Amino acid sequence: MKHFNHYLNEVDIPEKDLDDLLMKTFSIVNDDVKNNLKWEREIKQGNLHIEILTLLQKEWNERKIEPDFVFKITDKIFKIHSSKELS
Repeated sequence: MKHFNHYLNEVDIPEKDLDDLLMKTFSIVNDDVKNNLKWEREIKQGNLHIEILTLLQKEWNERKIEPDFVFKITDKIFKIHSSKELS
């Protein structure tokens, strides 16, 4: 996912890359909730992140929100769950 970091300072993010980022993040969070999280609080937070990503994907598909917003939210959720994978 490091290859997405170069978009942080850019305004124009290609739609294909944003779609890819959303799907990969959803997959990581879903896997994290199913296999890695043990505490009920963490599982609830993970499920909320899945809901947020689902709603974000729906709004993005209908082009109701800006790409920059989608990227920022997805990136924050990704960082939360990818750091858990590394520990």
